[in-house]
Amino acid sequence: MAKVIHDYLSFTWSPEQLLRMKALARTGAIVTTPYSKRFDGQHDWAFWRDVSNAFRREMADQLDEAMGGAEFVAADLDYNDAYSDIVQHYGVQLLDCLCHGEVAALVQELNLHMVPDNDHGITQRFSYEPRRGGMYGYQYSATLKIDGANAGIVAWGAENGGCMVSITGAGCEAVDFTIMHKILNRLPGIKITRVDLALDDYEGMAFSAAGFREMALDGLFSGKGRPPRYTYIESGHINLIDSKAAKKRFGMVPDLGCSFYVGARESGKVFRAYEKGRQMQSEEHPNWQRAEVEIRSKDRVIPLDVLLNPDAYFAGSYPALAGLLEQVEPERIRTFKNKFKIDRQRAIESAAIQAGRLINYLARFEGIAPGEICHRLTSHLGIDDIPERLKRPLSYEILSTSGTIEPAF
Repeated sequence: MAKVIHDYLSFTWSPEQLLRMKALARTGAIVTTPYSKRFDGQHDWAFWRDVSNAFRREMADQLDEAMGGAEFVAADLDYNDAYSDIVQHYGVQLLDCLCHGEVAALVQELNLHMVPDNDHGITQRFSYEPRRGGMYGYQYSATLKIDGANAGIVAWGAENGGCMVSITGAGCEAVDFTIMHKILNRLPGIKITRVDLALDDYEGMAFSAAGFREMALDGLFSGKGRPPRYTYIESGHINLIDSKAAKKRFGMVPDLGCSFYVGARESGKVFRAYEKGRQMQSEEHPNWQRAEVEIRSKDRVIPLDVLLNPDAYFAGSYPALAGLLEQVEPERIRTFKNKFKIDRQRAIESAAIQAGRLINYLARFEGIAPGEICHRLTSHLGIDDIPERLKRPLSYEILSTSGTIEPAF
């Protein structure tokens, strides 16, 4: 049986200058430097650029110098407003060019390290072809090509925080992930947002969709929480299903053969097993079975190590998968939200029961402003007087994503 392969990869990163702007935005800061003093006036590119052109090194140096001499003040803004103010201050077009330069540099580095030494005259495998408009919230996008074939998407834009690359399964086949790991490890603010890990059984002897269903009934897809829901689909669609809804939940639903699913994309992890041979109508491998795990960065940090050790992270995704690979130590990607967010939600619900009626009376019948109510109820408390269940460090991911915690009500 083959080893685990990467079948999809997407990641984001930000230029160093945007990372500094994000850090300032988390403090609620805004720029007070006058518009005319942002850059040396002799540089026309500081005020107007062709966004299709990548950022040059001297431009980045000028931006670093301008940011180093800028003045910032705390304005008590939330993260999004503060970040938008800073980006607008330095110019969206300028920063879009900066992001485009990062994309161009990445493609150049991929060509530098992933083009084999041979006599075929190949000097460039990776390229990108601009598309109309942006994607995934980014202002600009392009089709990633490997050896001239479509292999994914690249997108960039300062307002969405930087750059994004997604590589399809076909593209992953052409990538050396040891080299990819070295390249991504040097990118500022790198974050893997999705990775698909797949295991193929070409003879159909090691596992099957029906076999995984039995494992689910035996509790082998359960973690520490409640057992996840599963879906089993057979050819013929004895029970009619909404194909569109199923594809949204599970990512893909093959037209032929049996398939089995655990979890959902909304939770950040989904397992799929299906008869790949029947889906592909393969004559060479008619019994081909595939098992794959799709992992997203929702409430979890996907380590770069997944690029080097896909076997371990595949085996660690569910107990049922640990026994499929010999001499592999399972590695779990743990979620970080559950304990803190659940405790926080429960604390709010408890407070609503205990004080909700009083607060409702003060606001609706006495007309007291919400801020005044909050002051009256908390003025006797110190900064550290918080519920015991919430006295714990916040995860880096929660702090770095937006600088604030999403409201729970």
